[in-house]
Amino acid sequence: MMSIRRLLLRDLLILAGGVTALILGVSWWQQRQALRQQADLRAAESLRHLDRMLKADLGQAQALGAILQSWWTTEALDPADAERTARLVTPLLAGQRGVTSLNLARSDEHSLLFLKLGGAWSLRELRPAGTSAEVRWMRLDAGGHILSQEPWTPMAYDPRTRPWYLAAAAGGSGAWTEAYAFYTTHDPGITYTVPVRGPGPDLRGVAALDFLLDDLTQAVWEAQPTPRSRCLVVDEQDRALILPKDPAFATPEARRQAFLRPLGTSFLALHHRLLQALPQGGDQTLSFEGSPMVGRVQVFEGLPGVQWRLVLAIPEEDLMGSAFRRVLGLVALALVSLGLAVWRIRRLAVQVATPMARLGDLAEALGQGALPPPIESDLREVLSLDRALRRAQESLVDQGRLQRQLEHSQRMETVGTLAGGIAHDVNNQLAAILGQLHLCRELLPEGHSVMDRLDRAEEATRRCAQTTKALLSFSHQSRPELRRLDLNALVGETGAILDRLLGGRIRLVLELAPDLPWVQGDGVQLEQVLMNLAVNARDAMPEGGTLSLRTRQNVAGEVCLEVQDTGPGIPDSALPHIFEPFFTTKELGKGTGLGLAMVFGIVKAHQGRIQAENPPEGGARFRITLPPAGRPHDSGPLRKTGLRAETRLVGVRVLVVEDEALLRDMLADALTLARAQVTPAQDGAVAWRAWQAGDFDLVLSDHRMPDCTGYELLQRIRAAGSDVPFILVSGQGLDAVEKELARDPRTRLLPKPFEMPRLLALMAEMLGRKG
Repeated sequence: MMSIRRLLLRDLLILAGGVTALILGVSWWQQRQALRQQADLRAAESLRHLDRMLKADLGQAQALGAILQSWWTTEALDPADAERTARLVTPLLAGQRGVTSLNLARSDEHSLLFLKLGGAWSLRELRPAGTSAEVRWMRLDAGGHILSQEPWTPMAYDPRTRPWYLAAAAGGSGAWTEAYAFYTTHDPGITYTVPVRGPGPDLRGVAALDFLLDDLTQAVWEAQPTPRSRCLVVDEQDRALILPKDPAFATPEARRQAFLRPLGTSFLALHHRLLQALPQGGDQTLSFEGSPMVGRVQVFEGLPGVQWRLVLAIPEEDLMGSAFRRVLGLVALALVSLGLAVWRIRRLAVQVATPMARLGDLAEALGQGALPPPIESDLREVLSLDRALRRAQESLVDQGRLQRQLEHSQRMETVGTLAGGIAHDVNNQLAAILGQLHLCRELLPEGHSVMDRLDRAEEATRRCAQTTKALLSFSHQSRPELRRLDLNALVGETGAILDRLLGGRIRLVLELAPDLPWVQGDGVQLEQVLMNLAVNARDAMPEGGTLSLRTRQNVAGEVCLEVQDTGPGIPDSALPHIFEPFFTTKELGKGTGLGLAMVFGIVKAHQGRIQAENPPEGGARFRITLPPAGRPHDSGPLRKTGLRAETRLVGVRVLVVEDEALLRDMLADALTLARAQVTPAQDGAVAWRAWQAGDFDLVLSDHRMPDCTGYELLQRIRAAGSDVPFILVSGQGLDAVEKELARDPRTRLLPKPFEMPRLLALMAEMLGRKG
């Protein structure tokens, strides 16, 4: 009696061994030939394209330098006349893609600096003043006209001592300097310098055009031949001038630290190996990080003062492309292999297929609760499987129950994780939007026509914020902001919206009990509960019907809200699972299974209960029970003083900690407008260092940040013995530490997103200042 294992191994090894050897041999030969040819052509063409692109950008600057030299020599341009020079030069600078600044320095120390800031050009004029110098800044429009200017201020700076001036003064014509750190921005770059001389050999001045290495790097990245190419440009000292596209250089700060570093075995090792192997240019195939790479080195020359080398490495996979002959060969081999497989499978079917088919019938029968007679076979494995399947039948019921519990738990965990991640990012953006809308209101005069649109935008943002809170309530990561509210009024207001939502075929009936106790609830979330239940009822009554909303107080004093329709009702098999995530009775593509799960989460977060049933009179009924809250007391409206009119924060030193740049900038702008002294920090670690070095009256910190969370920052500050007021902001719940935060009277928890009036009021309250 032969085992299945020996039978399958023998026949499949005969088939697979011959076919695999044939396919691998032919495919390898074809791929290596195609790869070698494509690699050489593609790498060479890519470097030629890069060479042309760099020369075009740098050549434009040289042409501009020649124009400036001609104008200066013929006295059409004079740095001493700032206004005239600005109108003459600015239009030319606007047409330059890579130039970031232009220096026009006279030999008498008088100089002009055109600097590109935020897409617009500014002008700095420097003039000698006795034994020192003084400077003023001017803002220019696109035509070079002066829009505004600052007063003259002293400045200890002499352009004649800068490397670019000294290089031009020593040279006879225009040339590029070696890369160096700029005086104004401290960013590394290169400069094209043009000496301007009079009729004689005397130097009248120098024109210098600056290029940032970072701008050149971005341009090279855009011109890379493939997404995973690694292109590097080095100077004569093998210092990095243009960096490869790599995650290590993704941020400007990382690139700033890497510029001008000499290559070594630990820094850009791949390109270092290429330069050592090909010092005078050429190409080579090498392996890097387990992947074959095609490398090429080309000398970049032809520009005065520039002696660079271009280094390019492209993964072989990027150069393969589609090879028609290789595809045809593989198809032919696949057809041959298929024919051999069919021939062998037909033989195997006679020996194996029949008992295996009977095993499949047995497994299917066991799944339906039946137990067919034992299988007769000469194969040991078949008989063993028969016995194992019969033993497994005894535990199928328990396994099914455990599987359903596991799936339910995994779904809840998946939804909770998804909701938490989405809510954190969305709440950050919503908080920034609300703050920016508030700042827009500050910049507009009273009664402006845009105010109404800003109000609508704020209302839409608040509703979006409540949606994220509903998601967090569903995932148990946040609790709603409960306030005393009139449930009858909420149902009445929502009913007006539902009339339009339900269409004309469904009649809406409201039965509201008089003298109904108020409840503790979040109005927008309870409105969302009604909307979800109404939409489900509408879908259940495509031919029309009646939807009833009822309120009453039960014998236990609880407040009840009932939503009942006249549709076909809920299937009895679905009732126990109706509130489970992803469970739906709708057709595929018409429901997600999350609507009622979210309703269940909101009601539970309100300390309430929800029950679904099919009443005897037909249809479906959802009964929501909420604890009563009595009648409310009037707490007064939220004070909405404008930031400019805010007096409670004047001179307050505030440390603002937020890893989301848009939200951090908005908070800094708003508090600065309220005349507070703001120190921003992008994470908890930076904030802790700022705290140790400074003196602050209040700390406003996000919670969820890398390296050091907001709660950890609070612990460090309290451990240092300080009781400074601390506002901890979070877009998710902090149930694990909320009790501990409540014991600290100098700490408040503020949920995201928040409105600026609420933040200002909370800050004033903690500082003990009243408006």
